[in-house]
Amino acid sequence: MSRLARRDLVVAVLADVADGTCSVLEHAYLTRVERPHGLPRGLRQVPAVGPDGRRMLRDVVHGGRRPHWRQIVELDGRVFHDSPAARDRDLERDLDAALDGTDTLRLGYGQVLGRPCRTAAKLARLFQVRGWDGSPTTCPDCVEVIAADRVRWVDAIGSDAGLTAEPP
Repeated sequence: MSRLARRDLVVAVLADVADGTCSVLEHAYLTRVERPHGLPRGLRQVPAVGPDGRRMLRDVVHGGRRPHWRQIVELDGRVFHDSPAARDRDLERDLDAALDGTDTLRLGYGQVLGRPCRTAAKLARLFQVRGWDGSPTTCPDCVEVIAADRVRWVDAIGSDAGLTAEPP
């Protein structure tokens, strides 16, 4: 018998922290959006240098080689992104990344914790536009999202003709 209650959970969280998740939001992105939906594995806490020489870390960078593509994902909680100065700093970083040919996407708690399946589906489509040749997978929660969207669709148009079981 393990001497630590919920040892498996603690070991899994520590492994994710070792891989670079540094906040609740970053961990939730990894475990509720990226992994369960088969999105390409992102690099975490990627060092970058701004034009002013200031060192920074990018939360997650997704990318591929054939064809070459990159997408920065910044996960913005309220602690470090709530003031006008912090917002201005974030927007400046995004502009600098765009000058280097990489777009930045900012996600918050609503997208990651409130709508992880929809967010994953949108990210998958974006990554495919960028050059990812993979396909997302559905998680057990996606079935509920698909069913709820089907009900809204049928209510709106009176038919479910043409609907598929793909993630929204």
